[in-house]
Amino acid sequence: MIEMQARVIAVEQGAALVEPMTDGSCSICTSSSGDTSAGGCGADKIGQLFTLKTKQYRVIDPIGSRIGDAVVIGIQDGAVLRGSAAVYMLPLLLVFIGATLAAYLAPDRNQDVASIAGAAAGFALGALWLFRFSRNAGNNPQYQPVVLRSVRSDIFVLKEIKS
Repeated sequence: MIEMQARVIAVEQGAALVEPMTDGSCSICTSSSGDTSAGGCGADKIGQLFTLKTKQYRVIDPIGSRIGDAVVIGIQDGAVLRGSAAVYMLPLLLVFIGATLAAYLAPDRNQDVASIAGAAAGFALGALWLFRFSRNAGNNPQYQPVVLRSVRSDIFVLKEIKS
C-alpha cells in the first residue's frame, strides 16, 4: 500500500477532497535527515515548475473525515502500474497489431496505405477501450485512493494498565 498524509479541504457523501501535506516527493528523494539533495529523480520538482495551483484529489472516505482533518490516504501497490500499462501499453499495442495485420492482409502494392489504415483502426479501438476503462476505473475502489485513517493530534488517549 502506498501511503501519504493529506489534509481534508472538503467533504461529501462517501468521499473527501484532500491536498497533500508533503512536498509530493517519494521516500527516495527525502532522506531521514530531511535533506532533499540525497538522490532520486527529481521529477516532482520539474512538475512543480509547470503547476501554479495546489494539487487536490478526490478520495474515497469510509471513515467520515471532517474538514481540516489530517488523514493518511493510500492506494494499492499495483494500481499505479496496472493503470499505466492500461493507459499506455494496450493502446500502443493495438496500433502495432492493427498496422501489422492490415499490411499482412493487403495486396503488395497497397501495403503502406493498409498499414496506415490498420494503425488508425487500432488507435480508434484503443481509444474506445481506454474511454471505457477510465470510466470503470473511476468507480473501482481498486484504482482509487482511499482514506485509511485519521491523524488527529488533538486526541489524547489514556490506556488502563492492569497489574
